[in-house]
Amino acid sequence: MTFPLAPFALDNNTVLPLLSTLVLVLIALGLKYRKVNRIHIPLMLSAFALDLGMVVWLEFNRLAVEKVVGGVSGLLLFHVIVSIGVVILYVALISTGMKLFKKVTLSPTLHRNLAVAFVIGRLINYVTSFFVGSA
Repeated sequence: MTFPLAPFALDNNTVLPLLSTLVLVLIALGLKYRKVNRIHIPLMLSAFALDLGMVVWLEFNRLAVEKVVGGVSGLLLFHVIVSIGVVILYVALISTGMKLFKKVTLSPTLHRNLAVAFVIGRLINYVTSFFVGSA
């Protein structure tokens, strides 16, 4: 008699949602500790690295760009557009965050407003990812 190593199969359709959930946990913790730079910055950079890694993996293993160029459903196209926006917001947040950390003249309001747009976009990305799945 053999016993499974895990109570569920760890395939791509399981791992990606788990990693995406982990990214949201890192973001939530990063928001909780937004006033403690030594905790906030590593959490948010880890979320970005993990998210970017998933985007690269999706492109190389599912040929995501080719699928979009070849024509897709409206929901998948929306998901991709939101995902691109999230990556752009990550870059903007890292840039503004570095300026705030280095005490360069910058309004914290800009970083906060970008963060609000980012969190909304990342949540939309998360929810729509379950509907586009392995499309």
